[in-house]
Amino acid sequence: MSKIIIRTPNHLGDSLMAQPAVAAFAAGRIKDDIYLLIPDWAEPIYRSIPDVLLILVEGQYLHGMKAINYQSELIKKEKYGVGVLLTPSFSSALIFYLGGVKRRIGFKGDGRRLLLHDVLDPGAVVGRHRSEKYRYIFEKYGKQRLEIDSPRLTVMNPALEKAEDILIDAGIDLKKGFVSMAPRAVAASRRWGSANYGALSERIINELDLDVVLVGAKNEFEAGREIAGDKKRVFNICGKTDIETAGAVLSMARLFAGNDSGLAHLAAAVDIPLVVLSGADDPKETSPLSANKKVIIKDHLDCISCVKNDCPKKNDEFMRCMKEITVSEVFDAIRDKLSSQIT
Repeated sequence: MSKIIIRTPNHLGDSLMAQPAVAAFAAGRIKDDIYLLIPDWAEPIYRSIPDVLLILVEGQYLHGMKAINYQSELIKKEKYGVGVLLTPSFSSALIFYLGGVKRRIGFKGDGRRLLLHDVLDPGAVVGRHRSEKYRYIFEKYGKQRLEIDSPRLTVMNPALEKAEDILIDAGIDLKKGFVSMAPRAVAASRRWGSANYGALSERIINELDLDVVLVGAKNEFEAGREIAGDKKRVFNICGKTDIETAGAVLSMARLFAGNDSGLAHLAAAVDIPLVVLSGADDPKETSPLSANKKVIIKDHLDCISCVKNDCPKKNDEFMRCMKEITVSEVFDAIRDKLSSQIT
C-alpha cells in the first residue's frame, strides 16, 4: 500500500481537464491511500471521485513564499510515499520536496529537474491535448494504460437552488430559456470585444427570442456591464457565483458562447452545447472536451494558435484572429447548434 499525494492544477480549465485522468488513476489504485492537494474552489470538481481524500488550500496560500511554507508544512506530517505533480512549476515541486514526499514525479521544466525522482520529458507529449498530458503522467508512474472519460461536474441541489435564486433576482424568466456567455477572456489576445458580444446578444434576443446571461468573475463585471448596456434581456451576473453555482447556471442554459476559457470547460462539464471562439489559444491542446461544440477559428492565418497573451502584431495585422470572427458567423453557429438540439 502506498500513500500518494497528487497536486492538481491551479486554474479552472486545467482542473477540469485533469479530472478524468485523476479519476481513472484513483480507480485503479484501490489498495492505496490517495490524497488530492487542491485549491479550495476546486472541491466541486473532484469530490465525486470515489475513495480520494481532498486537502483544500485557501487562495491566500496558493502562490508565493506563503504557499511554499504553508503547503509544505501541511503535508509534512503525513509522510507521503509518492507525489504526482500535475502542475509544471518549480514551487510545486519544492513544496513536495520540503514536505518530505519520498518519490516525486512530474514533467521537467522551470528549473525543477533536481527536485524530481521520476523526470518526464514534456517533449514526449507535444501536440497532445492537455488531458492526455495529465493521463501520460499517471501512466508513466503506474506503468499501465488508463481509459479516461470527458470531465463532468455533478451539480448538487443547493447550488441549483442558489442559481435559480440568482437568475430570478436578476429578473430572468426561466421558462423562456437563455444563452450564457463569458464576457471577457483573461488574456488580451483572446478578447473578441464587448461591442461584438453586445451585437450578438441583440441578435439572440431579437431572432431567437432567448435571453442572454453573462457569467464570470467579479473582475469581469464591468466588461459585462459594457455588453449589457441598456438591453432589457441581457443579464449580468458576473461576480455572483462560485464555481459550482456557475456550473448550475450553465446547466440551465440552452448553449454557451465565448472564448476557450475556464467557463467554456465548465459548460462542457455540465454537458450543454458550446460555440467556442478560438484565436491565440491552441484548440488541439486546450479546447473543451465535448462532442457537442463548434469551434470558430481562422486557421488560414499563419500566426493562429500562437498561445501568446498579448498580440505582437501591428496595424492591420493586430488581433486578426479575433477581428475576422464576425457576429453573423457566431450567430449562425449558435442558431445551427440550437436547431440541432430540437428532436
